[in-house]
Amino acid sequence: MQYPDEINDLAQLTMEEFVGHSQHLFNQIQDLPSEVDFIRFVLAGRVGQQAADEPDQHRITLNCLQGLPPLPQTRISRDLDSAIGISRTLPYTSALAIWPIPPFKEMLTKDNHTQSHAYDAQGDKIFVPMHKIPNVPLGKVQQRHVVRIFFPRLYSADGVVLVSQEDLALLYDHCLRPTLLEVLPEFADRAPTSYAAAYMQSKTRAGGLAFNTLDIPWNRLEEVAEILLAKLQEQKPAFRDAYFVHELRGTKGSTIHDGEKDWERQMAFEEMFEHVDVDNLNPREWLVDVALTIGVDGHVPELLQVLELPFDQAQYCVCTPDQWKMHFDRIFPSSVQEARDSGQNFPSCSYYKSYIALASTVNDAGLVKIRCALRKEFDKLAWVPWTSTDRMWGTGAKTSRAWKVLPREKKGGPMIAINPRRHNQRVSLRAFDQPDENDVTDAEEE
Repeated sequence: MQYPDEINDLAQLTMEEFVGHSQHLFNQIQDLPSEVDFIRFVLAGRVGQQAADEPDQHRITLNCLQGLPPLPQTRISRDLDSAIGISRTLPYTSALAIWPIPPFKEMLTKDNHTQSHAYDAQGDKIFVPMHKIPNVPLGKVQQRHVVRIFFPRLYSADGVVLVSQEDLALLYDHCLRPTLLEVLPEFADRAPTSYAAAYMQSKTRAGGLAFNTLDIPWNRLEEVAEILLAKLQEQKPAFRDAYFVHELRGTKGSTIHDGEKDWERQMAFEEMFEHVDVDNLNPREWLVDVALTIGVDGHVPELLQVLELPFDQAQYCVCTPDQWKMHFDRIFPSSVQEARDSGQNFPSCSYYKSYIALASTVNDAGLVKIRCALRKEFDKLAWVPWTSTDRMWGTGAKTSRAWKVLPREKKGGPMIAINPRRHNQRVSLRAFDQPDENDVTDAEEE
């Protein structure tokens, strides 16, 4: 047979041997024939002088697994972290809680690795990172899913453009409020009379803002979406071609499933889109973020019992005894009613459902004994999520000196509560050093 199908002696190499010989041939390159020898070995698996009349000495086969221990049997599960969708409708089957004063923290300003359409200075449609398009938070569904209005005509290639206070007032006074009154006349005495009035009503004694909401029934959302976008279209050129972007936020553990089983995939999907009218969605306008978890039977990492945090980035604080007790009380509430009234994330956790089920079977004295036993185990943990009243886990950047950030040059990340009993132990991200006392983030502390 002729090259490359001639029969030669086969020689099997390990990956280490192949790389080593490749490096040797590369270092020997002095002229064109030696360069050809290197290329023939690396790309064609041939050993022998290219210029010689004799056939190649060997043909190389590469066994990447040779010399390695047997691979363990792995288990792969999937979890739906979030979903992003674009529409000109509000396709929900639950009420939408609208903000007269939109909270800045719900504005999309960080890269979510998704693109959407905008318009350049010449008016041509272009696709750009979604977080660079000016947007305004409109409301929430079930205190979790966020709806935003995007203004593609406000996009600027020079940088992120924030919607001005003047435009926010214009949006509420001439578009949002008139829409609500047209669809729901009873809102005349509920919706603030103006953006300025809503702003004044939202001010707290501490000088902050309380972002009140107006609940729009699900069966009126279609009218609200149609009329609101029409009013935006007429209001000013910069508001034209606005559209809605929906961010469905999953909860940890609520959509874990086996990706190879159709019925489990379907159940996870239905859980994520529980409050969405999926029949009125365009699948091409939606992306779902699916997380993969790879596990090995018999290997259960005790992540919460060591201070090598399993994150690429994190911020942590050593708790006081009172703070540690506070987190315990939020993770294991002292009554069934308190557990049922908890904030987002908690009710969807498997452990939380089991805890409520157990607590419902005992009297108050029995629950006290259960919580005492749980507290003993809880105190053995090295860290837990830094909980808050409205969610299980916060990620907002902290600025107090009590908080440390890993890696040093980063800001924000999952907020970690360190057991006060571990105050003198080193905290790391496996490969990163612990920050010193002068490492502080710049963002606003909650």
